[in-house]
Amino acid sequence: MNRRQLLATGIAIMAVSTAWAEDKEKPKLPVTAELSGETKYVLDLGGKTTEEFEKSLKPDKKQVASLPKPPKVDLKLVLKNTSDKDVQIYSTGDPVKIDLTLTGPGAFSVKPGLAMTMEFRMPKAVKLEASKSLELPITVLSSGMRGVSMNHYWTKPGDYELLANFRTALNPAPKGAKTDEGGFGTVTIESPKLKIEVTEKK
Repeated sequence: MNRRQLLATGIAIMAVSTAWAEDKEKPKLPVTAELSGETKYVLDLGGKTTEEFEKSLKPDKKQVASLPKPPKVDLKLVLKNTSDKDVQIYSTGDPVKIDLTLTGPGAFSVKPGLAMTMEFRMPKAVKLEASKSLELPITVLSSGMRGVSMNHYWTKPGDYELLANFRTALNPAPKGAKTDEGGFGTVTIESPKLKIEVTEKK
């Protein structure tokens, strides 16, 4: 084996070892997340062509407020306590955030630049009993801070995938999680990707 092959082998081993170590360090959370609901939608660009609609998603600073509304959806993020013990979970408030990631042939994500009030909205905790679920509705394709700091769009018919990252806090705090004054540990729970079909408007 020559020097170049030895170097490549060493790099591969280091990459596998690092990935294994990172995976071992991730604590298994007692709560899982899953997107569910309607997965078939009709493309509605408000009478615009795909090119016209996509252009409207790239406005200059003076036009940000005129962004089109994101598509309406009928989805929910289902949080399930998969452990055998009750947990407390933040369900609302500024520390709680759902970040959506949309991928597909005409997927766009745009910051609407909306102004927000400056007050801090305290988190609200609810008890999630063992083996029980909590459902958070998602009615439009917007996410982020207070559900409005990022808009998501599909501009073409086709197959899309939607993923959700739910930032919240749990009590008891998972091992290694940063805790707040109430003993809640901050976590991010990632859902599997949900396949969505968008068809042409007839």
